[in-house]
Amino acid sequence: MTTIRVFTAAVALFALAACSSVPRNTGTSYDCDRGTKLKVDYVGNTAIVRVNGRGSMVLKQTPSTGGAVYESRKGARLQRNGNEVTWNTALRSAPESCRIVYTPL
Repeated sequence: MTTIRVFTAAVALFALAACSSVPRNTGTSYDCDRGTKLKVDYVGNTAIVRVNGRGSMVLKQTPSTGGAVYESRKGARLQRNGNEVTWNTALRSAPESCRIVYTPL
């Protein structure tokens, strides 16, 4: 019985630790001109991008002279300039223009 309690407590602690390493849901939402929806969390020099509510990808900031640019090794690219971003992936032939969507908390 004691072993079960210790195991349950350990599982609970691991679950709490995992939750604390994920950024809060404070990201910025964007609607793009071809229907793509982005949710972006800017954390340090990275952008965690969720496309159309599916899985997330992590893009690292790269040097740029015109706004912040984030890229992945697989060809995803997010360029941020004020309230607008340009989004492109290796699968697209042309980038999409995206604007912030303000949602109530």
